[in-house]
Amino acid sequence: MIMLSATLVCSAYDGVAQLFADESGELFNSLSFSARYQMLNNYYNTEKSEVLNNLQTNESRILTISHDHMVVATSSGKTVELKLLPQPKNDTVIAVVETVATPVKDSRISFYDLKWKRLDDARFITKPEMNDFILPQAPKKEREELVNLVNFAMIEMAFEGNTLVARCNLQDFYMGDDFKHYAKWINNRITYVIDKGKLKRR
Repeated sequence: MIMLSATLVCSAYDGVAQLFADESGELFNSLSFSARYQMLNNYYNTEKSEVLNNLQTNESRILTISHDHMVVATSSGKTVELKLLPQPKNDTVIAVVETVATPVKDSRISFYDLKWKRLDDARFITKPEMNDFILPQAPKKEREELVNLVNFAMIEMAFEGNTLVARCNLQDFYMGDDFKHYAKWINNRITYVIDKGKLKRR
């Protein structure tokens, strides 16, 4: 009876909310189906969506939601962002940005169809790398040293409307006078726009 009620409640939602409710649990493995529909029900009725995750140690909450975009804090140190990307042939792809705070934020992006089948990331984006954040006028020596120095680029990604913003958080990760030498050659922000269902560098 509980699961039937959950199904009926979740079927009332549409867009990204319904996809969040239907995800099999591989992506939202710390949130049971019942926890997710409870979060949605609470959010739409009280604007408060906190529930304990499966670990029973951290609260999870919906931070924001619209028809095509949603951000969920699955714990105090991780957020999962869902963005719907309409495709040219009346299809839709789900872009998923997972961000962890270590405490410096670092993200990864992946893509799924509406049945939550994983798709090839390269079809939708050329992912940002350290070299993308180095300014064109950087001397060759500094460019090579930066690329070789950085083992963890600490690239944070988040959607701002229909723009994906990628930020380089290196200055928060590599501290000290040695790194200050390279800071002037780094562009901390690059953007991607949605173009024909793909994310293209602006």
